[in-house]
Amino acid sequence: MDKSCSCHACAACFKGVDGVFRFVQVPFVELYTADGRKHRTKRTIGLNCDETSEETRCCRYPLTVDFEEFGWDWIIAPKKYEANYCSGECPYVFLQKYPHTHIVALANPSGTAGPCCAPRKMSPISMLYFDNEYNIIYGLLPGMVVDRCGCS
Repeated sequence: MDKSCSCHACAACFKGVDGVFRFVQVPFVELYTADGRKHRTKRTIGLNCDETSEETRCCRYPLTVDFEEFGWDWIIAPKKYEANYCSGECPYVFLQKYPHTHIVALANPSGTAGPCCAPRKMSPISMLYFDNEYNIIYGLLPGMVVDRCGCS
């Protein structure tokens, strides 16, 4: 860098082989970081509750499904499993997962009930059962266990 060249803060100056000073733009990035953990608020997605919980927001509750109580003797295994379910309020003060839900609430068309608590993530269960011809079938049934709830 030649001292006779007056450069701007965002440019670098150099003397070319032909003796002419040239400016080259140098990228300038200013970065600020903050510790986001200090100011986080509790999300409505992913709350787990039980029968004794006083939580009113959308929450996942335990639910055991017993196939024998339904009289479904064609299911070999499992005889029961933890299905879980979603229940609770979805107040507008919490940002909904989908902006569309908020816009619909603002537009307030007739017949809309507002955001509701519903499954957000579900997983399968493995099942062993008899088909109509009494063959033993092993299958993976999708969407049988609620893993996470949220408002939509």
